[in-house]
Amino acid sequence: MGRLYWKFFIFFFLAQLTSVIGVGIAVSIVHEREELQREHEVQMQAQNKSLSPPVLSKPYKPRHKRWFPLMPILVGAIASFIFAAILAWYFSKPIKRLRQAFASAANGNLDVRIGESMGTRRDELVDLGNAFDVMAVRLGALLQSQTRLLHQVSHELRSPLARLQIAVGLARQQPDKLESSLTRIERESVRMDDLVGELLALSRLESGVIKLDKERVNLNELLTTVIEDARFEGEARKITIDYKMQLETSDTSLSLLGQQDLLHRAIDNVVRNALKYSPSQSHVSIKTSVEDSLIKIEVNDQGAGVAEDELDIIFQAFFRGSNTNQTDGHGVGLAIAKQIIEAHGGTITASNIATGGLSVVIKLPVS
Repeated sequence: MGRLYWKFFIFFFLAQLTSVIGVGIAVSIVHEREELQREHEVQMQAQNKSLSPPVLSKPYKPRHKRWFPLMPILVGAIASFIFAAILAWYFSKPIKRLRQAFASAANGNLDVRIGESMGTRRDELVDLGNAFDVMAVRLGALLQSQTRLLHQVSHELRSPLARLQIAVGLARQQPDKLESSLTRIERESVRMDDLVGELLALSRLESGVIKLDKERVNLNELLTTVIEDARFEGEARKITIDYKMQLETSDTSLSLLGQQDLLHRAIDNVVRNALKYSPSQSHVSIKTSVEDSLIKIEVNDQGAGVAEDELDIIFQAFFRGSNTNQTDGHGVGLAIAKQIIEAHGGTITASNIATGGLSVVIKLPVS
């Protein structure tokens, strides 16, 4: 039996118990007065026997006898009315709040919460209110993830499209490199197709619908692919990519557990972000090391950096720094990276470099 059942039971039991007690008290009072009346009549009869002639008197009927059939009924009815009113108020109040909350949610307001308004009561209605709050939070997250998905798709498709345009331009300017340009075009078109699937999976990951499909990922191979793409993209603006490995272990095939396509997307987003905000004829440095069983990937650029008060919020979706208005973008690249890294049990932070530029540090647990 649930808590709500026992509350109903106690309410009705107290109502009936009060009625029974009221009737019992009324019967007891009437019975006591009848006994007193009998004793009075006996005394009167004894006095009458000692007197002559006998005195005739009108039979006495106490007032309480005239009210006796009505009094217990009235007491029970009043008690039942009071308990019924309390019971109706106690259960109708949270139900009314639930109805209003569902009406608000139906009108698109998913910010309404009713769990705290239930007070200190503990029953199934409170559980229902808390379940509604969880449902509202989940629905809000799903709607937000669908909205962000549109921006993420447009953002993520720009990178392979840019490389496709570069490959087409190189094929026109350097016909002797046509074969390599066609290979790049084919590769980027396949990547675009895979990217759409990755973004859909990422949206479900954000909403908690799916879990990571973890496997052993070779960090060196992953970074080699990312750096190769970054160097190809940086050629147009003569940006060089410096990669330095500083491992505190002799194992050059350092690996970690994670979903490879998502990790590739996260690191690639950070590197492309560094390329985007670096001036022409500059360089982007990538360093890897192992510290306290954590893989550290540091990406430094030579851009304008970020305002100090914005360092903590650059990983929020759609946020763009105050000094980046002249650069195309939607402000979701680093947000996607943060989401993926944290889903893998890692951290991602950003800081300004004293000599100029932004440093983004990714830390992931070693397999």
